[in-house]
Amino acid sequence: MSIKVSAVITSGGKALRFGKNKMLYLLKNKPVIIHTVKRFSQAKNINEIIVLVKKEEINLYKDLFKKEKLNVKIVEAEKERIMSVYKGVKEAKGKYVITHDGNRPLTPIKLIEKLIKEVIKYGAAMTAIPPTATIKTHKNLFIEKSLARQDTWIAQTPQGFERKLLLKAFEKAINDKHFVSTDDSEMVTKIGKKVKIVPGDEINMKITYLQDIIIADKLLSYTNKNE
Repeated sequence: MSIKVSAVITSGGKALRFGKNKMLYLLKNKPVIIHTVKRFSQAKNINEIIVLVKKEEINLYKDLFKKEKLNVKIVEAEKERIMSVYKGVKEAKGKYVITHDGNRPLTPIKLIEKLIKEVIKYGAAMTAIPPTATIKTHKNLFIEKSLARQDTWIAQTPQGFERKLLLKAFEKAINDKHFVSTDDSEMVTKIGKKVKIVPGDEINMKITYLQDIIIADKLLSYTNKNE
């Protein structure tokens, strides 16, 4: 495939719920971010990997990637996620851009590859999983209604978009001060583009709390045997 695809991976968050930099927390003796980047480096048709990193940690990340022989371009992260990813997308050389949370180190390589195919076909696609429990809406912690499971999805990353489209969506969101903290697909739908859902994988968990490391450690052993 000659079409160039860039991956933009976030690794500059505040980690308030985790209590420390979860990207550098060891998982099977390697930092979480290394596991994440390796999966993208092993996926077919990913031509470029950009990692967004806090200024004070840039040299540390450079040493980590060099040690693991990973070809990564490091871009300084901004305080707001939207501004960081926007900066990364502007740096990207690909016609298509895959955005991903650095704290999802278990993403199946086949899922990344499937997403790329759908992005090229539809221009915008995202991974998501159906809920296993009933989703409720509320007001002041009083239930207003239940949402039908068959009509709802739980968003994941990776998500992918034609680069020009994603830049347009970011620019509108920034101008409108519509700062969506975690979901790039919502910004794309705001400019009228339909986003195709690619069924994700339960194993593609997001490390948010310290106890998630324990779960991820067990799941990593499983994924390494079944990739």
